[in-house]
Amino acid sequence: MELRPLEINVISAKDLKDVNLVTKMDVYAAVSIIGDYCSVQRTPVDRGSGSTPEWNCTVKFTVDEAAVRRNGVSLVFRLKSERVLGDKEIGTVKVPVKELLDDVNGNGNVQRNVSYAVRLPNGKVKGVLNFGYKFGDKFDAQPPVTAEKPAMACPPPATKNPEPSSGSMEKPAMAYPPPATSYPPPPGACPPPSLATGYPYPQPGYGHGYNQAPIQGYGYPGHGGYYGYPPAQKPIKGGGSGGGMGKGLGLGLAGGLLGGLLIGDMVEDAYEASVEEGLDFDF
Repeated sequence: MELRPLEINVISAKDLKDVNLVTKMDVYAAVSIIGDYCSVQRTPVDRGSGSTPEWNCTVKFTVDEAAVRRNGVSLVFRLKSERVLGDKEIGTVKVPVKELLDDVNGNGNVQRNVSYAVRLPNGKVKGVLNFGYKFGDKFDAQPPVTAEKPAMACPPPATKNPEPSSGSMEKPAMAYPPPATSYPPPPGACPPPSLATGYPYPQPGYGHGYNQAPIQGYGYPGHGGYYGYPPAQKPIKGGGSGGGMGKGLGLGLAGGLLGGLLIGDMVEDAYEASVEEGLDFDF
């Protein structure tokens, strides 16, 4: 299968239809080869260019010579305007690659500049696209296979490390000492009650269930906290009104800016819908 390089220089466009009503268009071109190979490349965005963008951007493709001769390969340019709510298509240019190859007359290494009309989505023609192209020399997609010397075998794996002799063996490290059976109570805590005596009887002067003083036993908190530590203090919340006001003002400004951009794109889309229904005067 014979292939041929194809180099495209996307130069500029003029008299394009303005699909933006509020701001100037930021136009770019998406170039692709449709046929045996399908790939898409795009030019940089010419910001603020409006109806007359300029790029001078080069993209390269590889086409099948036989498919081109059968008129089965086409070069497609899609001109679009970059927007916040999604890019808006301006128009399309579709050129058969066979037509370009027939015009070179065997002198394909020299760039030729051509111009084609831009077709709108509704089928009308509005604007012109200028680009240059040149073909490279043909080459075979399957180069001849040459005999190569077999690769050298991998070296044998390294031998295992020798086992240490009995005289060089070291004694195993001593194990850690066994953990303590119990831990002493923290400082300030009450000693644990004796199992033999148990808890003391209520002091005289208190009834059974009424006005009875709590017993300070081991592990129960007293008035000073747990195990003698002071009680935890709740953090004091700071309450300033200046920070909340600043955040609210910043969110309001950001929301207003985004809302303005969204409303502008919605108005432009509504205008485009009315134009496609028959109100397009191409002004």
